[in-house]
Amino acid sequence: MSATSKPRFPSTLAQEPLLPCPPLGRMSSPLSKHILFYVHEWLLKPLSKWYTRLRGIPVEPSIHFLPFGFVLKSNPRLREQEGLAMNLARAMGVPAPMFISFGEPLGGCNAKHPDSPMPSLLMTGIPGTMLSEVDDDKVDFEVVRDDLLNILASMRRFASPWGDAVCGVDGGSVYGHFIPASPLPACADEAAFYKAIRAHGNAFDATQAHVDTAERLFTLPRHAIVFTHGDLLRHNIMIGDDGHVSGIIDWEAAAWLPEYWEISVTTLFKGYPWGQFMDKKLASGMYAEEIAGHRAVLALVCDALSY
Repeated sequence: MSATSKPRFPSTLAQEPLLPCPPLGRMSSPLSKHILFYVHEWLLKPLSKWYTRLRGIPVEPSIHFLPFGFVLKSNPRLREQEGLAMNLARAMGVPAPMFISFGEPLGGCNAKHPDSPMPSLLMTGIPGTMLSEVDDDKVDFEVVRDDLLNILASMRRFASPWGDAVCGVDGGSVYGHFIPASPLPACADEAAFYKAIRAHGNAFDATQAHVDTAERLFTLPRHAIVFTHGDLLRHNIMIGDDGHVSGIIDWEAAAWLPEYWEISVTTLFKGYPWGQFMDKKLASGMYAEEIAGHRAVLALVCDALSY
């Protein structure tokens, strides 16, 4: 398949032509990143401490709540590409936070040092409650399914601006918890992506059955390359008071990936109810072979997962 191929799921896209991808925002200059880092650090973080104390909002280590619904995110792994992915998703019609600014300390961030200054990203908040914090008996999963179908259809009706490449939102490296040797350099196409995965398939406890199942995935017909959130678990889905999905958060793993990845990455651990929902209820079992293969790949590359 080429970048102009349509994904098999959702089936509603079969009769629609692929649209050109909305323009991706530009990366900030190094100078503006450094200036904004100090604005975030010296102005917004103290403001957040005062605001959360005043409003009785629980404090979270990497999330700083601000007046008027703004949120400042800060952690060692933060990249400006997450903000670009948010705004691209919004341009596609997805309810995602709006990226406003990115700050980066001079000299970068030493993730191994707890006192090292960390990059930060200012965005708008999303109303609602994380789906992971809502009891199942209070969730209408049929509504959630329909809303997620519409969201994924919005993301998948656009052709990749990077052709057949498996790559980050900006055409660069791919990041994520289940990407081997993350960040993995951009791959020219799906076959090159699998070649890169093979290069990291050295897990000590992998069996021949894992190898055979992974190879079956690698030999399946090529998939459409689609814009992918990459971590569509319950804690990244916000639910409004009306029971509908109010937004999708945490776009740090967003990339242009084979179409099955959005579903299969949620199913990697057998028996996980949300993975079963994504596979059976949302995708109607469309990617059964790919899920089996992805699970086998996980066993092969687990020693190379270091994100």
